[in-house]
Amino acid sequence: MNRDRLHRGLVVAEMLLLALPVSAFCLVFGLGLLLTVGFPWGMQEVAIILFVFVGTLGIAGLWCVAVAFLLRRERSMWWWRAACAGAGLTLVSLVLVGLLALGWEPEEWVIIVALGIFASPLLIPFLHLRYLCHPQRAARLP
Repeated sequence: MNRDRLHRGLVVAEMLLLALPVSAFCLVFGLGLLLTVGFPWGMQEVAIILFVFVGTLGIAGLWCVAVAFLLRRERSMWWWRAACAGAGLTLVSLVLVGLLALGWEPEEWVIIVALGIFASPLLIPFLHLRYLCHPQRAARLP
C-alpha cells in the first residue's frame, strides 16, 4: 500500500472517529457556555466568551486543513493559524487541569477554561496533519 494512501486513510479515520464526536461535543458545550453568560460583562465573562470563540475557531481551522489535505488543495495559512490557536488553547487547558490536580483552588472561570481538556483528542489529528504538511516532508512525498 502506498504511504500517501495510508496517511490519507489514517487522517479520515482520525477525523471521523476522534474529531467528529469531540467537535460536536465541544460546539454544543460552547453554545451552552455562551447561553449562561449574562449582562453586565465583567472580565470573567469576556474570558469565557473568548475561550469559546477561539476554541470554535480552532475546531473549524482543523476541519478546513483536514479537508484541504484530503482534497489535495492549497492550505491557507489563516486556517493553520486558527488550528494552532485551538491546539494552544487545549494545551493551556491541560496545564490548568494539572494545576487543579495539584490542589490549586482558582476562580470559577479558570475551572471553565480547564474544561477545554475535553478537546484534547483533537490534538491527534492536528499533530498528524502538521507532520504530513511540514514543508520538508511535503517535498519528499511522491
